[in-house]
Amino acid sequence: MDASRSRTPSVAIIINPSKFPDYAGTMAQVGAAASRFGWGDPLWFETSRDDSGVAAARAALARAPDLVCVMGGDGTVRAVAGVLRGTSVPCGLLPGGTGNLLARNLGIPVDSPDDALEIAFLGQNHAIDVGLATFDDGEERVFVVMGGVGLDADIMAQTDDGLKKKVGWGAYVVAGGATMFREGFGVTLSVDGEEHTSHECLMVLACNCSSVVANIELATGAKLDDARLDLVVLRPNVVAGWLGVAVEVAAHIRNGAASLRQWSGGDFGFQLDRPVLAEIDGDPVGETRAGRFSVDPGALVVRLPVPARLGLH
Repeated sequence: MDASRSRTPSVAIIINPSKFPDYAGTMAQVGAAASRFGWGDPLWFETSRDDSGVAAARAALARAPDLVCVMGGDGTVRAVAGVLRGTSVPCGLLPGGTGNLLARNLGIPVDSPDDALEIAFLGQNHAIDVGLATFDDGEERVFVVMGGVGLDADIMAQTDDGLKKKVGWGAYVVAGGATMFREGFGVTLSVDGEEHTSHECLMVLACNCSSVVANIELATGAKLDDARLDLVVLRPNVVAGWLGVAVEVAAHIRNGAASLRQWSGGDFGFQLDRPVLAEIDGDPVGETRAGRFSVDPGALVVRLPVPARLGLH
């Protein structure tokens, strides 16, 4: 018998312990699922306060697993994706936390651990795009959902972690109420090398998928596997104010609207008229006056349900 065919496949689990209070119970549940679906005993790697998952993912890859699963929030997923980017090792999503934005966009259940485990162990592989962001500090950062400057970063920075645990998405609404009346900023954009006119705006957001918060389709038509990003610029609506902005977002109104513009492309540059807070996948990364967003097509392999929504584009 071919030894490669008889070998029990191995799985590494990257877990953020703070997202799973019943750690022992979680380990038992994952171990039971691995055994039930024909996998070996999971190899466990914990994140820490000082490392959101990069070191854990590197340690996991050193064990040459057949599958790496992420148990944590958006920050943990982003950290692990950055390590798995460009490898052929598939990533399974076992959601924890409030957002779980990548899982939601891929159709991975966020409220059924058993279903998510079945998808991870029995699902099919599919390559998705990874976003890249560079700001004033020159460091290239990976994102899987979004990267941006302005209002989105302000909201993320103002959101209380304790409140998120209690009320979920409502914590972002509270933070949004405290930041939505801040002063805008000027931006000059380039899309795939073509410069566009300057805009006065409140937010510049590069999206790798359509839904980036609370299941709202902010970047209409954006897909995780189309080798493109979608850039959304939110401008002040001087006529209808914030109520007008909310209506336009809810109604999916685009380029004819007073406050929302959207472009699709592979490379975006921006210059701001003052320093503005930036974020990637919900994590603030400091202020910047310039930056670039680009796409690395098909760079991350993820596990999807069978049958999956293949051809996401």
